[in-house]
Amino acid sequence: MPRAVRGLAVTAYGILLWPAALWLAWLLLAKVDFLYPAGYRLLNIPATLSTYVPQNRHGRQDFIRTDAVEHARLFAAIAEAVRHGGKGLEELRYHDPQGRELGRLLTWDEVTHLRDVAHLVERGERAGLLALVGWAVLALLLSLGHVPVPRAGRLLAASLAGLAVLAGALFALGPVEVFYAWHRWVFPPDHPWFFYYQDSLMSSLMQAPNLFGFIGALWLGVSLGLLLALNHAVRLAVRFLMPRRSS
Repeated sequence: MPRAVRGLAVTAYGILLWPAALWLAWLLLAKVDFLYPAGYRLLNIPATLSTYVPQNRHGRQDFIRTDAVEHARLFAAIAEAVRHGGKGLEELRYHDPQGRELGRLLTWDEVTHLRDVAHLVERGERAGLLALVGWAVLALLLSLGHVPVPRAGRLLAASLAGLAVLAGALFALGPVEVFYAWHRWVFPPDHPWFFYYQDSLMSSLMQAPNLFGFIGALWLGVSLGLLLALNHAVRLAVRFLMPRRSS
C-alpha cells in the first residue's frame, strides 16, 4: 500500500473511531437506562421534586406521592420511547407505590419536544452505525495490509487533547448557554423545548440540564474506554497477521 494511501487510511480510521465508539457506548448505556438511579442520588433529584412538584401549574401536584422506583421506571420508559421514534410517550402514566394510577406524565408540548429528540437520536444512531461499518472496513484493510494503527498512548493523548479543547470552549462559553444555543439550533423554532420545573414533571424528574451533564460525562468515559479497546484489538490483529520472519 503506497505511503500516501496508508496515511489517509490511518487518518480516516482515527476519525471514524470516535463516532463508532460513541455509538457503541450509547447502546451500552441505554441498556442500563444511562445509570439514572446513580444520577438520581448524586444530583439529589428527590429534593428537586419535593420543591417543585407541589408548585406544578398543570394540576399534577399528586406526583409527589410517587417514589424512587416509579421515577426510575418513568425515566426508563422515556428513554426507551425516545430511541424508538417517540412511540408511546403520550400514554405514559404515573402511579403511587400501591400501583394506583394518578395521572398522565407528559404535557403535549413535552411530547412534541421528546418526539423531536427521538428524530435527532434516530439520525445520530444511523450516523454511528455508518461510522462503525466504515471503521470496521478500514480496520480490516489495515490489518490485512499490515499497517500499524496508533498506539494506545498516542491515541489517548490525542483524544484527551481534543476533549480538553472542547471542554475549555464549553466552559468559556458557559455550559448552560451552549446547551440552550444547541437546542435553538437543532430543534424547529416553533416547537417548545424549554420547560420550567413548575410546569414540567419531565424537567423536574431529570433535573434538566444537570442530569444531561452527568450522562454526557459518563458517555464520554465509556466511549474513551471502548475506543482504546477497539484500537487495541486492531493492533493485535495487525500483529497476528504480520508475516513471520524466518530465522
